[in-house]
Amino acid sequence: NGQPTRSCQMPISAAEGSEVITIEGLSEKGAHSVQEAWVEEQVPQCGYCQSGQIVSAVALLAANPNPTDEDIDGAMSSNICRCGTYPAIRRAIHRAAGIQRQLASTDDGARGEE
Repeated sequence: NGQPTRSCQMPISAAEGSEVITIEGLSEKGAHSVQEAWVEEQVPQCGYCQSGQIVSAVALLAANPNPTDEDIDGAMSSNICRCGTYPAIRRAIHRAAGIQRQLASTDDGARGEE
């Protein structure tokens, strides 16, 4: 329902009746802008935290399409990156915000992103 949630901490019964979107369902057409930005900024290292980081970044940008560094740090603070790629994560979120603004101004978001 638009809120990032850790599946390992939530019983399946609590998800009943909710809309659940996983990283695989972020975009109907190819990679989501956050996924594209992740690749462009070379964020992934070990990959352990990537799903949670990306889903949280998508939720942040849905609520705040032009976040500051402080907004990003606050929204992402509960996601731990074992490799310490926090600067790259922040850059990727800013890049994704720019991609989303560009998409909104050119084709009204016709890529099928949530």
